[in-house]
Amino acid sequence: MSTLTFLGLDAGFGQKNNSAYIETNEDEGKKLTLIDCGFTVFEQVKAKFDFNSYDKIDIIITHLHNDHAGSLSQLILYLWFNYNKKVRILSKCRNLEKYLEITGTPADSYELQQSAENVEFIKTEHVKYLDAYGFKMTVAGKKIVYTGDTNTLEPFLLYLQGADEFYVDVSRYGGAHLKITDVSEKLKEIESTGTQVYLMHLDDKEFVQRYGTLPAEIEL
Repeated sequence: MSTLTFLGLDAGFGQKNNSAYIETNEDEGKKLTLIDCGFTVFEQVKAKFDFNSYDKIDIIITHLHNDHAGSLSQLILYLWFNYNKKVRILSKCRNLEKYLEITGTPADSYELQQSAENVEFIKTEHVKYLDAYGFKMTVAGKKIVYTGDTNTLEPFLLYLQGADEFYVDVSRYGGAHLKITDVSEKLKEIESTGTQVYLMHLDDKEFVQRYGTLPAEIEL
């Protein structure tokens, strides 16, 4: 079973934006880590989580397309004004601070960091007009590699040695994303080394699922 649980696995025009989370208990208390915060995510997390139960909330942002950051400001404001909680945003996106400023997010309501003790960002290629990142994360005793939206596997291959799980953006048609029929053999090769590969950000779930495993997804 996947270490990350997904709020949604859909590509950009689907009903549930590609977003995942994990809950952990650490020395400083209970922590929620949310990966991406697209335009469908705010209503999902508002319904699902008791935010009073968390001592720390991290939000990882891979890039600034709306299906990955479209409700980020809303969630930060909600946590700040309703729960008096300041979130930590982990991201290397060059325009993220400007994005939060123009959407009216007070600087006091969040902390922005480009790295963390257990997260290392990996620069990748997605579309020419946005910078995009995947990352390596160590959590719950697992080494995880997560591509975010990408049209290439190359930046991630060096990080896969000893990885327990690899979460990969794939699509039926390719373009700004990895075309599943182009990379399926490489993904099988990666799995043969002991790394579990999970497919995500799906534009055609039935088609893509023929080529691999999908991670756990909640029903709301």
